[in-house]
Amino acid sequence: MSLTRRATLAALAAPSLAQAQTPTQAQAWPARPLRVVVPFAPGGATDLIARLIADNLARPLGQQVAVENRAGAFGILGADAVAKAAPDGYTLLAGSPGPMAVNPFVYRTLPYDPARDLVGVSMVALIPYVMVVPASLGVSNVAEFLALARARPGSINFATSGMASRLTVEMFRALAGGVEMEMVQYRGGAPARTDLLAGRIQLVIEQAPSFLEDFRNGTLRPLAVGGARRFSLLPDVPTLQEAGIAGYEANAWLGYAAPAGTPMEIRRRLAREIDQILRIPEVRERLAGWGAEPVGGTPEDMDRMLTAERARWAEVVRRAGIERE
Repeated sequence: MSLTRRATLAALAAPSLAQAQTPTQAQAWPARPLRVVVPFAPGGATDLIARLIADNLARPLGQQVAVENRAGAFGILGADAVAKAAPDGYTLLAGSPGPMAVNPFVYRTLPYDPARDLVGVSMVALIPYVMVVPASLGVSNVAEFLALARARPGSINFATSGMASRLTVEMFRALAGGVEMEMVQYRGGAPARTDLLAGRIQLVIEQAPSFLEDFRNGTLRPLAVGGARRFSLLPDVPTLQEAGIAGYEANAWLGYAAPAGTPMEIRRRLAREIDQILRIPEVRERLAGWGAEPVGGTPEDMDRMLTAERARWAEVVRRAGIERE
């Protein structure tokens, strides 16, 4: 073959070779900054933990990881924004039970379907719920609380500052065989805690870190924790299952999620990096200070957990007879 003919064929082949390489190059990830949407206001547990992970993700990914607070409608606005984002690995959700597992069962309509539109990346941390009563109530365990509530039906008030804190109590009532109590709704956890300290409210089942100082000074008493195992910061407090409430399991949690269709290799890469971050002593120490326990795991682990969470809360809503808003 002449040199001229070879040169002509090489010139014709060159564009095809470049085109064949383009998809591979386009798939390089990450090639630009990532965005993590927190569907709640700054300063809460979800926000703090999401920022801790995002800050530590930037170095191994080689890209900035920005956190955006998009609060409103019990997490619906932020979750919907992520559900409608491109499934390219550049938009993540700092997910929690409300927008990821509970909302479909308490609202008539949602602009997104978490089971269809969102997928798990990695569980990050658990924040145990704790059953709390005023020390002035005079009970020291779950059995004594139930005996008092049944001896004085309707005299026990429990506080809710949102659907999550209502459902934790509704699960307790149902699994305890029915307990007649009055619900008092609050706009936030702070006023509920004030009335609990004053004895105007006799029960909350809420995130443990909110009450650790009250437990230390003896004004409030933890009767049991909601998780399947004891809480490291309250090692002498039994779980509700140990206290005789078979089947009770409830934790607040935070996990990173992504729009459905996000490539599995990207989800797994993120999960591996989060696992490494959760092994850093300073990160574990910071989480412990917030009353959170590191989890980690694969995207498949989180998807299985989400399926179980949705089934659990759907049953609680059904048994409590809660009508969708």
